[in-house]
Amino acid sequence: MGSYTDLSISGYTFLETKSRVIPEVMTIYRESDKCIFTQNVLDSMDDEQETAIIYSCETSKVIDRLNVMGFSIRRARKDFESIRQSELEKYASWAEEESEADWFSKEWELLKTLTFEEYMQGLNTVLTRKLSVWPLENEQREQLDPIVNYILGGSEEYYFGFLCTDIRSFLRIACELVEPQSKVVQDITELVSAGYYSEDEAVCSSAILALTAGHPENSSRIILTEGSTDAAILSKTLDLLYPHLSGYYSFLDFGGSRPQGGAGSLVTTIKAFAAAGITNRLIAVFDNDTAAFDARRSLDQIRLPANIAVLNYPDLELLRSYPTLGPGGASVLDVNGLAASIELYLGEDVLSDGGTFAPVQWKGYIESVGKYQGEVMHKSRLHTAFQQKLERCKSDRNAMDSADWSGLRSILQGIFTVFE
Repeated sequence: MGSYTDLSISGYTFLETKSRVIPEVMTIYRESDKCIFTQNVLDSMDDEQETAIIYSCETSKVIDRLNVMGFSIRRARKDFESIRQSELEKYASWAEEESEADWFSKEWELLKTLTFEEYMQGLNTVLTRKLSVWPLENEQREQLDPIVNYILGGSEEYYFGFLCTDIRSFLRIACELVEPQSKVVQDITELVSAGYYSEDEAVCSSAILALTAGHPENSSRIILTEGSTDAAILSKTLDLLYPHLSGYYSFLDFGGSRPQGGAGSLVTTIKAFAAAGITNRLIAVFDNDTAAFDARRSLDQIRLPANIAVLNYPDLELLRSYPTLGPGGASVLDVNGLAASIELYLGEDVLSDGGTFAPVQWKGYIESVGKYQGEVMHKSRLHTAFQQKLERCKSDRNAMDSADWSGLRSILQGIFTVFE
């Protein structure tokens, strides 16, 4: 009979594989999702128990992880339509070569008009009614909607008939159709019991390691920042706000190799990685200030590979009317694009000291872009206040409700979606 895995979403089994896990499926998990517990053996008459080994994660978090890897609904739709056209061309060529087309004509006719939305509706019916291909007799299947029948009909090439090049696109649309708090579970109990894996084996990590060399989607996305302070703040915030995604990113540690930091140094690093042909997905994040936009101008002269994305910290509503100091004295100005370093994203509770915001001081005029460069004052105090807020929220999750993380959330959301 063999030993099988069981992959379920919201309690519905989508996939069973014999003797091994599918490495691409395991990329939606991390070893922290592994659960080991005792359960009753199914159909046992003697209340026999066994050790169950599963990987389990909330659907909403799986969606986040799939999006991070590039498997968005938009990609799934594009993949579906592209392959549908290819399938139609294949059937058309078969029809020209063969006199009898009955064996594929039914599916050919369905694919001629099948849309992505109609497929999603059909899959939703399968999930809602928990329909499975195996218990259904031919008479029962004939009573089903043609699209539902097609989905349950089975395909040697496509999971549940969904046209895609990677099973993760199918998982993405399936997760979209169930409750966010439901679970996506990969059960490997039988495989461990049969000796294919040991109980303490890091099955998820091993599967991902085997894939890493094959495609950049399977490796961590590397984030490059202007300085070590930016990297430290973003890394700690990612761990706190989005712990289920922290394992999908790494921050490049330059140690003492880039003591000066700054936008110009980041540009040099980007060019070096592009020239070296690094296949990892790289995300270079610049400050939202004059110096950064000036430095980025040199990148406009080269064509970066698709695996390198460049972005600036986003504009914030708070910074549209922000206190500044210059030769003419104090004034309130829009400092987006002029002086928005990481410190201005630490939250109003960090920037404000007794109701007074740490002001931006204008440093000088950059002629090449025709704008002034500014820098927030009292950085040391701001860093200390941020660290205190971070520790407070880590030790007391209720403190999150009163803390302002909107600025840093906006930066991380930009990072999460940059490759969509």
